[in-house]
Amino acid sequence: MIRSISTFFKDPEPTGKFDKLENGVNIVEGIARVEEPLRSPVRGQNCVAYFYRSFLVMTGGRNPQPTIHKLKEAEVYSPFDLEMEGGTLAVVPAKPGKFTREQHQELTKQYGKQFQGVEEVILPGAKVRLRGKVRNVDGRQVLKMDMIAVIDKQAVSAGVVGDRKKRRKKGKK
Repeated sequence: MIRSISTFFKDPEPTGKFDKLENGVNIVEGIARVEEPLRSPVRGQNCVAYFYRSFLVMTGGRNPQPTIHKLKEAEVYSPFDLEMEGGTLAVVPAKPGKFTREQHQELTKQYGKQFQGVEEVILPGAKVRLRGKVRNVDGRQVLKMDMIAVIDKQAVSAGVVGDRKKRRKKGKK
């Protein structure tokens, strides 16, 4: 009860240790691992999450400077596991988001050469800091994430659970 009241006014201290998790609001750090990665819309990269923005760049007219019109913004997340010291925390995004590579390609066709699409991705294996509410679901700790920040873009060489490089190396031994 006291923790609930104190976290209402101030976020708890970040932790990277699984045994320090408590029900309610937590800020946690660890390595993002994913079974089924997302495919980013612009480059088609495997990722845990992506942030997409597209613009229409208009040139000409009286003004020599190009005019930029915002078309679409999207944040898309995949459920993933956060590898922490002492255990693994299941992470479920509060708002997974919906935007696909096909939708990006439709915008590209529709607007042609004046169209610009950019993305920022969070790669599997990235060290991240998350904020969200932890609760116990079927005997497993689950964090419903409402914020993510990347600490290290790729702390380890791989973050996809069924990574091909790992499987290839095991086959050669």
